Amino acid sequence: AAVPHIIQQTDEVFFKKTINILKQTSDACVERIKDIPCISCPHKPQGSMAVMMKLNLSLLDDVSDDIDFCFKLAREESVIILPGTAVGLRNWIRITFAVDQVALEEALDRVKAFCQRHTKHVLVI
Repeated sequence: AAVPHIIQQTDEVFFKKTINILKQTSDACVERIKDIPCISCPHKPQGSMAVMMKLNLSLLDDVSDDIDFCFKLAREESVIILPGTAVGLRNWIRITFAVDQVALEEALDRVKAFCQRHTKHVLVI
């Protein structure tokens, strides 16, 4: 019952600032993911606080699925990402970008380092 009153009493500047911050962190997330070959973003988020990204497990060694990816990422890099299986999308991941941009960039650097360590190395002869 209090929500409508709170929304009415909240200055419009707050909503505009929040939307601007989410747009900035969304853009940063999508751009940073482009540097990680095993993760792709087929659809840029619009009006949300999270984005679904596709895992290309064929590029990773010793990662069996999205759940394995997320558990190992949490254990090795202390970054928590929701496996897509939790929302019905096997081998996808859900990244929340409703965080401080500096923290988001640090987390994405850790995701990139994790993926680099687990990238399959092909021997070229």
